[in-house]
Amino acid sequence: FERLLNKEKAEGKLEDRAEAVIELLEDLGELSDSLKTCILEQNDLELLRKWLKVAARAESIEEFERTVGLVQV
Repeated sequence: FERLLNKEKAEGKLEDRAEAVIELLEDLGELSDSLKTCILEQNDLELLRKWLKVAARAESIEEFERTVGLVQV
């Protein structure tokens, strides 16, 4: 039970962090569905933490994508 609870907590943190990245980027413009999906499907909390910092400093969605190494599909 405890393992399940910890897994749910981790998934909640991932989802919260991904949504925060998306919120910041939405202030810069409209995100493509592929970018949203890429962010929401990311399961590395440390990477999402880095993306959040980049999103907070980016002046455009394109700058964010270049900085983190994502290419729009």
